[in-house]
Amino acid sequence: MPVFVEYPCHPATGAPRVLNAAEIRAVAGRVRHQIERQPNTYALTVPALLRACQRVAVNGRGVSVAWDLASPLFDETGGPVLGMCDTDPSEPDHAYVSVNPHMTLNRPDLELSTAAHELGHVVFDVPAALETGMRRYRAVATNAAMLNRVTSGPEGRANEFMGALLAPPLAVHTRLLALCREEGLRMVRGAHVGRPGGPIVSRDNYPEAVGGVTAVLADEFGVSERFMAVRLNRYGLVQGGRA
Repeated sequence: MPVFVEYPCHPATGAPRVLNAAEIRAVAGRVRHQIERQPNTYALTVPALLRACQRVAVNGRGVSVAWDLASPLFDETGGPVLGMCDTDPSEPDHAYVSVNPHMTLNRPDLELSTAAHELGHVVFDVPAALETGMRRYRAVATNAAMLNRVTSGPEGRANEFMGALLAPPLAVHTRLLALCREEGLRMVRGAHVGRPGGPIVSRDNYPEAVGGVTAVLADEFGVSERFMAVRLNRYGLVQGGRA
């Protein structure tokens, strides 16, 4: 059974209409609910993501996804790249996703986030490319740093999808509140997109204490500490972040 996805798109091309962060996160949340997790855990795993996303149905259009996480990956100039999403004009309704194992060696969090980022391209960019017939589509993640960038356009959209898929705001905020209570961190009221009515982390806490809580959250959600710090700021869960 495919993963089913719907979002506002242009009927003629299948291209997404302009989606705000909340709309992208909602799409990611619906995809996350279709990926199996172990009971009482928060982290998705690469095997579970690959099993669920062999086929994706986006706004009624089916896309078969071939995943390759075992082969070295290079761009057109011969330089190593982290991940790639590709289509071939000779094979309609197919997408090819690759993650470079040499660059994710001993980094399961990076392998997972790269796979999730490339899945974002499958969800939002591949259907429109396939709809145009003989046009090839390719998106390349050159390095780990680009996965944490807050940008506009397809890469920013794939990053926001990745972030909400792996670390959704409601679940992250719920765990953050519990950990902050355990550690005695100061909380304040502020705008956020997490648990309704819940407070956020005050800027008056010791950075080391906030860093410790961030590290625990990162471990629980299967991502890096940098990844989780970006999510906390993006969701407005730390004072001074952008909700």
